[in-house]
Amino acid sequence: MSERLGAVVPRDRFPGRESVALAELAELAYAGSPTAVTNAYFRGLDQQLSDLGIKKRIELSSVTFDGVSEIVASGLAFSISMLDSRSPVQNYRLDNVAVLPFSDFHPTLETGLFWRKDRADGGDLEEVVAAAREVFADPLHA
Repeated sequence: MSERLGAVVPRDRFPGRESVALAELAELAYAGSPTAVTNAYFRGLDQQLSDLGIKKRIELSSVTFDGVSEIVASGLAFSISMLDSRSPVQNYRLDNVAVLPFSDFHPTLETGLFWRKDRADGGDLEEVVAAAREVFADPLHA
């Protein structure tokens, strides 16, 4: 599954916008997702942002997605999340928060399933793997 990511920004700083450039976010601090501490993908994304000129950070050690949304809504920071309006992360958006695609940066989150072959072919995961193969017969893109 491949999910496009976008910038979670204070809506009042980007009214009526359909996209945002990284340079426009340089004055805001980057607030990583709550799982970023343990997720290699988001640590790499953080490094990419730094390499591309986003230097300010707000360190969030035990904040949940609603906490990130509050920080963004206050105008202090931006974050990165899935663009798809069906994503559960969208449930944490406050009134002054918008999720916009980047105009000059194209991060995606790739998710895949792996299993041991012996557990799928006649093993304890056979039914689960069969269902997964059916659901994911065509690649999902959000």
